[in-house]
Amino acid sequence: MRILNRVLLVLVFFGLIGMQAGGYRQPSAASAIEPQDAAYLDRRISMLENRLGSIESSLRMLEQQATSQRSGAASQPTRDPETALVRSEVGILNARLREVECGLVHLDERTLSASAKEARKRTNAQTADPCRLDPETSIQLSTRR
Repeated sequence: MRILNRVLLVLVFFGLIGMQAGGYRQPSAASAIEPQDAAYLDRRISMLENRLGSIESSLRMLEQQATSQRSGAASQPTRDPETALVRSEVGILNARLREVECGLVHLDERTLSASAKEARKRTNAQTADPCRLDPETSIQLSTRR
C-alpha cells in the first residue's frame, strides 16, 4: 500500500511539472485559437438557455407529480367513518338477502308436488343445494341487528 501511494505521488508530481512546462511554451501560429463569431456564440447561448428552461420545467412537473402522489397516498388510508359504516351495513344486508333466498328455496321445496320431488330425487339435484336438504324443518333467519 505504501509503494502504491509513493508511485501515485510521483506520477502526480511529474504530471504537474509537465503541465507547468506546457504553459510556458509559446503557441505556434498553426495552433492559435481563432476568435469565434459573435452570432454563433449568441445562438449557442440561446440554445443552452432553452435547454435549461425545458429541464427546469420538467423538474417542476416531476415535483408536482411527486407531491400529488404523496398527498393522494396519505389521504387514502384515512377513510371516512360513514363510508365504513355504510360498507358494514351493505355486508349485513347481503347476508340477510342470502338467508331470505335460502328460506324461499326451502319453502319452494316444501310446496313441490310429489312428482316434482321424485324427479328431483332421480336427478340427485337435492343434494347440490343445502337450502333444499330438509324442507320440513322451520326456516331460521337471523335476528335483526
